Amino acid sequence: MSRGSRNPLTIIIVGAVFVVCLGGLFALAYFFPSVQLITFVIGVFVLIGIVGGMRAIMGNFWAYIYTTPFVAFALLGVVMLGEDMALTKVGEPTEVVVLEDHLEQKTERDSTGSHQVYTHEYTLERTDGTPVDERMIYRGKQGFDGFSEGDTITVLIDPAGEAPVQPAEEIDVDADIGVIAIGVVTSGIVFIICGIVVLVRWTRRPPQMVR
Repeated sequence: MSRGSRNPLTIIIVGAVFVVCLGGLFALAYFFPSVQLITFVIGVFVLIGIVGGMRAIMGNFWAYIYTTPFVAFALLGVVMLGEDMALTKVGEPTEVVVLEDHLEQKTERDSTGSHQVYTHEYTLERTDGTPVDERMIYRGKQGFDGFSEGDTITVLIDPAGEAPVQPAEEIDVDADIGVIAIGVVTSGIVFIICGIVVLVRWTRRPPQMVR
């Protein structure tokens, strides 16, 4: 007997939840760009929930393999798009000098063990000598490509301080839309295939015994 759900409605429900979560994450990233880290954390929980739901429906471990990358791609795309659109809307192009690149390294532990977390904090100064109050943040080991301490670059700065400072060349709305399109289309294909599998299970249900 096949494991997993035999009700096609379960796939539709998970798919609907996925679409709603995409919209919610975009709204959160767009209207509250200052809580970037929180948005990513929520996105991770959404990913775990959607993939876990598909695992329960399909009834096998392979659901993790063929669902996770595509769903993650779509979720990452909407977060990136929301943040980039928010910064494009309010950010002012400003030429700055990179004064310092401070790298912080921490060891974090979770259920999978311990791993290293790297955070670059860039101290910036306008070309007229005025300091930029907010530091530019990059989470990763290598930091931003293409510039280092002493370089003059163009960044987008939100006068209200709500959106994070970002290099202007890193803002690419068209690329974000492309990421979303790929993620949504591939996720949709996976959902359709899984839906067909569940529908076949439903049509092959053993007849109930009537006494």
